[in-house]
Amino acid sequence: EFVHKLVVTSFISPYDSVSFVTVDSNERLYGDLSNREPLGEINVTISDGSDRITLEKGDYFFFFRKKNMAVQEGKKYNLEVSAANGMKADAECTVPLSRDLNISADTSRIYYSDPYGGKWSELKFKVYLEDPPGEKNYYRFAARQMDYNPSFGRYPYIYDLFNEEKLWFSDEGYDGKRIYANSASCPSFSEVSDSVKVVIYILNTNKDYFLYHNSIEA
Repeated sequence: EFVHKLVVTSFISPYDSVSFVTVDSNERLYGDLSNREPLGEINVTISDGSDRITLEKGDYFFFFRKKNMAVQEGKKYNLEVSAANGMKADAECTVPLSRDLNISADTSRIYYSDPYGGKWSELKFKVYLEDPPGEKNYYRFAARQMDYNPSFGRYPYIYDLFNEEKLWFSDEGYDGKRIYANSASCPSFSEVSDSVKVVIYILNTNKDYFLYHNSIEA
């Protein structure tokens, strides 16, 4: 039997001046797929245990500004969502502390050629971090290349790099140790590029957020 529920998604960070929350609902996978119950007016609030504010409504999301509710490291936040049709959802999270993970990367360049005289190279890097000891940590890896090529429509042109391992990982079995996070590769870039830069991201998330996304990626 299909049970209509709210689907709420958000990622909050102390570094964002504006935080966003999307609210939707699940859909039928079989039966009458056109039978969708409207949610009606939606109300979203967030609390830090002392203050509570109501989020503003955008075109496709709800949001709040840092000046109205500052997201702080180590603090717990509670999100409550209610729809006019009676459905409700709530969630809580504790923002992880910001730490220096001493991220490092071992790089190597691989050169290729083909029988027709074509030559190109690929930059590959392995990324490591030092895990803070005495606690459970959950991470998300990402790597992007910024190509400052004046011939592109955007300057710089930014795109995600191919990752060899899962994006989500934890320190299980490696508490307080140096952890191999992931490997990524940079394709060849144009000779007219002014410069190219690789940016590595390792996000420290909470357990619930990690389990949700890890289950999807698996």
